[in-house]
Amino acid sequence: MMNVDERRLVLRHARIFETTPDAALVPLADMAEELVVAAGQQIFTRGDPGDRMYVIAAGRVRVHDGDLLLNYLDVGDAFGELSIFDSEPRSASVTTVQETTVLCLRQVPLHALVSVNPEVAHGIIGVLCHHLRNRVRDVVEDYSYISQVRQLTVAAHAVEDGTYEPELVAEVTQRADALGQLARTFQRMADEVQARERQLRSQIQELRIEIDRTRQARQVSEITESDYFQQLRRSAEELRRSVARGNVATPGNASPVPDSPDLGESHG
Repeated sequence: MMNVDERRLVLRHARIFETTPDAALVPLADMAEELVVAAGQQIFTRGDPGDRMYVIAAGRVRVHDGDLLLNYLDVGDAFGELSIFDSEPRSASVTTVQETTVLCLRQVPLHALVSVNPEVAHGIIGVLCHHLRNRVRDVVEDYSYISQVRQLTVAAHAVEDGTYEPELVAEVTQRADALGQLARTFQRMADEVQARERQLRSQIQELRIEIDRTRQARQVSEITESDYFQQLRRSAEELRRSVARGNVATPGNASPVPDSPDLGESHG
């Protein structure tokens, strides 16, 4: 177990108390409770009462919401500090990654110390402000991320509708994370789909032309093989043979027509 001086050194190296005067750290160290928690054990669970904060002296913990990992915390980090100012239930769970030693500071005695040593609260408020700024940044980044995920969704619908343009995902492809990689993969696949569609349309057009030619050929065949057409062909053959034998007058071999009598002359 650590003595008071050892606990004070732990608090001195904690980020949350880095601006706290040494004089104020002594009573903090005196009230701190040392806890050794085995690996894989929960220090508290989401929804538990928030009535104390912790500073990691050795080991490592993970902050999570069920299976969703939120963060890892190491030596010098604090957690549960919001409970110093309110008693709301815990917003997340904390579980040790390995055997971990923490200093526990309970809400009631810490409140009493803050009332006579405001410097103690300065460090805590500073850390909370840092968390708030990070949270605002995370919200902005989350909004941007969700917006770009939506762009991919819109692009996917555009591929289905045949209205896809590469500009729809151009911004997302510039990201260096997994979403950017997904966007670049999507863009390649969309380009391939469009290329296949253009090729398919060309093949369909060629097929339509071939079908039209086949239909025309079939129609011609139906006409030429009909009884009526065959009868016309036979008649034409007979006519040609007759012309060849000279049995039929044609403009080229027509006999001269005798002169008609002059109706104007008188006959006796």
